[in-house]
Amino acid sequence: MERKNLYGYIINSIMVIALGVVYLINFTTDNGFWNWVSLGLIVVILGMLTTVFFILKEQLKAKKKSEEELLKSQKLLHSIIDNTTNAISVKKINGEYMLVNKKYQSIFEVYDKDLIGKTDHDILPKELADRYLDADLEALKLGKEIQMEEEIEQSDGKHTYLSVKFPLFDISNRVYAIGSISTDITERKTIMESQKEADTFFNISTDSLVIASNEKFLKVNSSLSNLLGYTGEELLNTPFATYIFPEDLEKTENAIKKLEEGANLVSFNNRWICKDKSIKWLSWNATSDTNTGTLYAVARDITKDLLLQEENKKRMNELYENQQKLNMIIENISDGVLVANTDKQVILANEVANELFGIEDDSKISVDFSDHFKVLNSYDGKVFPVQSLPAELALEGKITNDIDVLLMNKETNEVRRVLLSGRPIIDNENYIAAVVVTIKDISRYKRLEAELKRKDQESRRKIGFKKDDSKKKE
Repeated sequence: MERKNLYGYIINSIMVIALGVVYLINFTTDNGFWNWVSLGLIVVILGMLTTVFFILKEQLKAKKKSEEELLKSQKLLHSIIDNTTNAISVKKINGEYMLVNKKYQSIFEVYDKDLIGKTDHDILPKELADRYLDADLEALKLGKEIQMEEEIEQSDGKHTYLSVKFPLFDISNRVYAIGSISTDITERKTIMESQKEADTFFNISTDSLVIASNEKFLKVNSSLSNLLGYTGEELLNTPFATYIFPEDLEKTENAIKKLEEGANLVSFNNRWICKDKSIKWLSWNATSDTNTGTLYAVARDITKDLLLQEENKKRMNELYENQQKLNMIIENISDGVLVANTDKQVILANEVANELFGIEDDSKISVDFSDHFKVLNSYDGKVFPVQSLPAELALEGKITNDIDVLLMNKETNEVRRVLLSGRPIIDNENYIAAVVVTIKDISRYKRLEAELKRKDQESRRKIGFKKDDSKKKE
């Protein structure tokens, strides 16, 4: 264009100069004034022509620069469009593609040259193409951008895109094309769904879940609010040290310092002041993100557990004291004593019983004597029925006193005459918890009794004691 302008300027200048030369040759003095006016006009025309030349030259230069800048901008724009992770396309109103970037091409696995001038119906299944066309028409109808989620099946699976569709206007403010920018939100949507599930778990957990800094709660679930009686806002807007029992504050601060250093907290117990002024013990398991300083913790109310432990400890102490007292009483009884559970296992025997059975291990003693003795009737020497022994009757809730039997040792055949008694031990719920059997060895007494009787008869004979004749006659 510049060359044409130069050539035009040269040609026109030559013609004007030629015209001036011809005019000078024919110059006369008859009309001297008008001749000079004509010559002046020729010079002016030549000057104007020169001016126009330089103006056009500058305009062409500016136009060239503008075109270069435009080309540079277009290259920059195309470079940005092609290197963005968003899929970008521009379609004519009739649906033909005018522009697609590399990301858009990679989604549908086609090249630019295969898309330009074609419509979605040329490259996509009809159902999907109809859906895209409806979305484009909706943007045209509204005359403004619209947003929608679109699912596209790709080689690595289904992807979800957030698409923004918008009309493009020319200088006359008429719509000439539809633009589309699509962002892959598959991963974000997966994270959001996971976050939603995590939030649901966080909120429905029966344990108290906490996210906190080293001074304040950042997030708490309803379980902690219900446990302490404060609203979520109260817990979040106030330093949590406010709610910790003063005597436990120092050890709690030390535990937080250890967390910040990267240590985990397991079963850390401290006391908290509830809104109703009551005190509750909480057991904490916690960890921390050392990069952000965020603390993550789970708390469980152990107040009842600790009270139960205290009660159990007190009860065990009382039981131990009672056991010691019982042992002292049993050991100081001259009779043998056996205590057995409902499974007929001896759980306690005093020293007299151990000596009688010849066994030191209480658990090896048989409460019905069958492993060690033959139990016989004292009056006829026949086997005494097992079901009538005190232990068996006590398990049925019956009390027996002084059953007179003979115990014959199975190994030595030594016989002892004993009195057996039994009674059940009833628990707080009125169930039989155990049975007690006492064994009174009366063999010695019977021998003494027999000896006394024998000596008495001998003494009578020695003193000439005569039997009553009247009784004889009778």
